[in-house]
Amino acid sequence: MDFKVEWDGDVTRVRPEKEVRAKQDVNALFGVNGVSTPSKHLSLLVTALRPGEKSNAHYHLEHESALYGIKGSVHFFWGAELEHDLILGEGDFLYIPPFCPHVSYNRSHTIDAAFVTARTDAYEQERVVVLPELDDDRCKSRVSYSD
Repeated sequence: MDFKVEWDGDVTRVRPEKEVRAKQDVNALFGVNGVSTPSKHLSLLVTALRPGEKSNAHYHLEHESALYGIKGSVHFFWGAELEHDLILGEGDFLYIPPFCPHVSYNRSHTIDAAFVTARTDAYEQERVVVLPELDDDRCKSRVSYSD
């Protein structure tokens, strides 16, 4: 196979010093993004919910998201009225399309839930849209807690 590789920029290692609270109300270790690297189209972070926590209802403008479960599990709700749901845990992958309203509940009262999260947006926190009108606990009675 004949090909030539060209690139512009440097390889960049990122080691976040501490978690911060993201706009969607989850704990985040921001790794690769347009602030920490020369990335123009990608963000990679670890998101976490502490025992009993939930995220805000929100969506991501024009960008896809993918998650991989590394610890614990969440009950994930999505749709215009958060009418759909699934359980996402360790070893599971999840794809979320752009503009898809969603919210996550940690299913445990004793264990963190954590996910490697990638988005097609180097400045993803600037394009999170919080949906307070869907943050009315409509999903709370449907959460399948594990403990």
